[in-house]
Amino acid sequence: MSTVIIAEKPSMARAIREGLGSAASRFEITNAFGHILEQAEPDAYLPDSVPKTAKGKKVWRIEDLPILPQEWIKFPKREAKDQLKKIGALLKQADTVINAGDPDREGQLLIDEILEHFRYRGRVQRVWLKALDRENVQRAFAALELNDKYRPLKDAAEARSQSDWMVGMNLTRAVTVRSGDLFSIGRVQTPTLALVVRRDLEIENFRPTDYFEVFAECRHAKGSFLAKWQPASTDGPGFDPEGRLIDRALAERIAAKATGPGRVARFEVKEQKQSAPLPFSLSALQKIASSRYGLSAQQVLDTCQALYEKKVTSYPRTDCRYLPEEQLADTPKILGSLPIPEGLRALVNPRQKHAAWNNAKITAHNAIVPTGERASGLSEIEAKIFELIWKSYVALFLPDYRYKALSALVEINGETWKATGRQDLDLGWKKLYGGHAGDDEEEADGSADESRAPIPVMQTGDAIEGQGGKVQARQTKPPAHFTDGSLIDAMSNIHNFVTDPEARAKLKETSGLGTEATRASILETLLARQYLQKKGKQLLSTPKGRVLIAYLEKQGLAEFADPVTTARWEDLLSGVAEGRIPAGRFVGAVADSVKEAVATMKTGSAALAAQSQSNGKGNSKSGKAVTCPICKGSATVRRLESKKKKGVFFWSCSNRDAHPLLADDHGKPGKPFGARA
Repeated sequence: MSTVIIAEKPSMARAIREGLGSAASRFEITNAFGHILEQAEPDAYLPDSVPKTAKGKKVWRIEDLPILPQEWIKFPKREAKDQLKKIGALLKQADTVINAGDPDREGQLLIDEILEHFRYRGRVQRVWLKALDRENVQRAFAALELNDKYRPLKDAAEARSQSDWMVGMNLTRAVTVRSGDLFSIGRVQTPTLALVVRRDLEIENFRPTDYFEVFAECRHAKGSFLAKWQPASTDGPGFDPEGRLIDRALAERIAAKATGPGRVARFEVKEQKQSAPLPFSLSALQKIASSRYGLSAQQVLDTCQALYEKKVTSYPRTDCRYLPEEQLADTPKILGSLPIPEGLRALVNPRQKHAAWNNAKITAHNAIVPTGERASGLSEIEAKIFELIWKSYVALFLPDYRYKALSALVEINGETWKATGRQDLDLGWKKLYGGHAGDDEEEADGSADESRAPIPVMQTGDAIEGQGGKVQARQTKPPAHFTDGSLIDAMSNIHNFVTDPEARAKLKETSGLGTEATRASILETLLARQYLQKKGKQLLSTPKGRVLIAYLEKQGLAEFADPVTTARWEDLLSGVAEGRIPAGRFVGAVADSVKEAVATMKTGSAALAAQSQSNGKGNSKSGKAVTCPICKGSATVRRLESKKKKGVFFWSCSNRDAHPLLADDHGKPGKPFGARA
């Protein structure tokens, strides 16, 4: 008998073998290729009486919905059958198995489902590999746990898979058949699309309004400075509901008062300090890399995965920005491996304990940090991401940034004006970033310190002289279009898009849209299905994406385009992963929602989704629900204009799988049939 280690992928198996060294000979080490079992297609659950296409696929029909499996079926992926057989042969000789999947829900499921597939009944242990360098591998194998402890993680991943299947398979078919256009619906992808569609519409419908700011040029014995007018009240005429001054004549009258003698009503100097930012979670890193380098969320995830597999950084799919206190012991080794500039190395204090070291804040994983392995042979993108990661770690051990915050209130001709300034005392950790703002997250937010005109050090009661006023015209600005980074951030912080205070507070505590492991792939799916498109760094909704969201709302299915609904479902999945909520309860709730949605679709109107072509240009089309003369199914038969020959039209059926050919040259569902019109 033997002990078999099943790793998630070949690279992880190699890292385990190398990390265990001579001890590896005690184990049979094999691997999966990610998920090597997959959910069966709906055809497996439909009766044989359903008509078939020429390719043997069962026709999409509204009357067959909803499809809600009672017993779920999985099949081996075609490309993984040989590997699955090899694992099965090893399991026949095994008395112990070590689950070495990635340390997350999906990693737990993809090994557990292999064991279930072969009905393995021996002992199963779990190794939790937070990093793949030798020291961390050996540490993890010295702390093996029973696999059953992580059963809730497997249940959550399974529940996620089943709920995604029910929403995707049923609503994709229902909306496609009823609308006459092929639309893909997803439990997470569709609400994410809705975020972008609504942001784009908000920008397009935005109407800028003018407002004014008034400044006084002031002279003090120690120097001149600029101060901004502070109105005593913004409730009266001349102000908008947000307290902005919108009356230019009033602004000019105030500016005219900024001349003549005045006094310093109050002057304050406060010494302040700022610690280095917390190290990165995946979403925080994706946000920064998008802003700084224009990288997509998927590029950042793939790069982080490559760095993890090269053993130079810790596990990437983490939502945590804190570090376990016991890892402080690794600090000297890690710092010694990093390319810290010589001028700063003397300032690094390995014994300094930043607020990031906090066991109470640790979730299943810790923040992304270097492992102490020397990085070499990195690609250009890998080097950029690694630099962000190692600098965020080194900054934890550098002195605080210290500065003086200066604030002055001055009075001239009965009006009050305010000036602020900052004097750097010690750049501290910001020296690591070239003496600039240095806080990468402020840079991504657009909130990094703007250069301010310095103000002199004064005393309360000092005399000043108003040198005149000036009015600066401003305009309100629309929100910015989403980028990969800002959309990932929005998915992580969905509470920012909720107006109800109680719901907002609850979602802030618990929920996001998708998970750290899935958000990047959701964005890639929306791009691949041409619901989103890229323009530079911007992510923009396509006409096809807008039509889908509008159609769902019109059909009374807004729940499936509501990010809050999906965020709450993610919250329930977290409860399943923590063992607080039975997986069946979550899956049952999603099934009930799908039943209601399909019932609504069956009774609702079958409105055409006009202008939904993926290229956004739109072709002449018309149609109505009839019996297709080819597939004999209820379908929308439409008149389409040929893309290749202008003025030539043909007919098309909306049942995508009902015909030998999948689509016409527009990528639309159905094979053209019948005579030209």
